[in-house]
Amino acid sequence: MTRLLLCLLLGVLAACGSAPAPRLPAAQEQAIAADRNARRALREGQLHNARNGFATALRLQQSLDDTHAAAMTLINLATVTHQLGDDVTALSLLDRILLEKTGIYPPESHLTATFRKSVILTDLDRLSEAESSLKSAEALCGQNCAVRPSIEVLQARLLVLKGDAEGALALAQPVSTRRAVGKEEQANAMRVMAVAEERLARYEAALQHFTAALEMDKALGLSARIGDDLGGMARTAEKLGKAREAKAYARRAALVNESQQRNNPAVR
Repeated sequence: MTRLLLCLLLGVLAACGSAPAPRLPAAQEQAIAADRNARRALREGQLHNARNGFATALRLQQSLDDTHAAAMTLINLATVTHQLGDDVTALSLLDRILLEKTGIYPPESHLTATFRKSVILTDLDRLSEAESSLKSAEALCGQNCAVRPSIEVLQARLLVLKGDAEGALALAQPVSTRRAVGKEEQANAMRVMAVAEERLARYEAALQHFTAALEMDKALGLSARIGDDLGGMARTAEKLGKAREAKAYARRAALVNESQQRNNPAVR
């Protein structure tokens, strides 16, 4: 067997004297590294570091005319900025995609940006604007896009906020059990169901849904959601006359939320 054939079979051409793969341009490597570091910081709950990393990645991507990557980074930067409580800036970042008239950003980024805008408007209790934005996202999505489950969960959440708890349950329940849906969206659906059951004074069911959401959110390491789940568990346990359990859930929620505040002082 020739030395070259042996190298091919072993997949070690570089070790057998072939030329190493060419390196990317320095600016491109820096953009990739900044984005990777920002995503890691976001997973770890370091929101300021995530925002700084995405901002650096965006500058580099724009300098390289990488509009596809820049669109995704704008959305990620808007998401982190919203989590840090600066909603005006978050919405303006999304509008840089949505109001761009030259078509430089990919169509899928318009869908994602429209949906993220709907989420922020919902969090701000600007429900009519949120509904309008969500209808635009739904039109862009069609029936089978990847964002469809998220759209359905947000539709259910809006129904709860408008007072239609039964309608919210009907929308959220299928998402909570759909195998193709990721755990994060299943947990979101469970949380909407829990709030809907709470509004209907069905506190035992609400507590069960909050507990299920908590298990998923803890597995995913989503501190903000963990605090929400524990707060819901405290409220519903209190309604059920379980004062001791309610006090423990409330204390756990406070500890989670205090830790978040220490890690990210600007978070609301």
